[in-house]
Amino acid sequence: MRRGLVATVLLAMAAVLAGCGSSSPSATIIEPTAFPVTPTPVVTPTLAPTSTPTATPLGPCMPGQFAIDILNTQGAAGTIYATFEVRNSSTSDCTENGYPKLQMLTSGGGLLNTTWTNDNSLASPGPVDLPPGTEPLGAAGASGHGYFLVSWTDATCSAAQAERPKFWRVTLPTSRFQTDVTDAGSSMVCNGAIKVGPIKSAPYP
Repeated sequence: MRRGLVATVLLAMAAVLAGCGSSSPSATIIEPTAFPVTPTPVVTPTLAPTSTPTATPLGPCMPGQFAIDILNTQGAAGTIYATFEVRNSSTSDCTENGYPKLQMLTSGGGLLNTTWTNDNSLASPGPVDLPPGTEPLGAAGASGHGYFLVSWTDATCSAAQAERPKFWRVTLPTSRFQTDVTDAGSSMVCNGAIKVGPIKSAPYP
């Protein structure tokens, strides 16, 4: 009886040892914990808008800025044409646009009978730039001056019906600048009627 028990115990131990010898150790693998990835924002620099310079518009000329004189007079078929020249004598750029107004004067400054008509037969009105620092009046080929043409008849009336101005009072259309211009000769204006063309940037042909 004792021998049988010992044999049973030995067999059980052998079975356990056999099982232990045949098994291989198991490896424990620890996976790394995955953390959420937050992308780094890309900062795009904001460029300041490029400003485009705008041209400063020319302003109307102001009174006291001009020199005016008669450039020349010409006659054809009983009609006299007088070209008046305008120069900006200030230090600021400006514009004139339209038809000057004229009044004939006596030697003492008295008003003579004067009627005028705006004449666009040779030119149309438009803005004329008059920059400062230009050449004196009457300079050949001067640029930056304004010109307007005044015409009248001297052969269709008697001397008693004509006006003989010693001065022309000129009022410019935009600035309302006013000055008296000495007549270029012994003009005889029938019935005091004149035609006035608009200011141009070059002498009339």
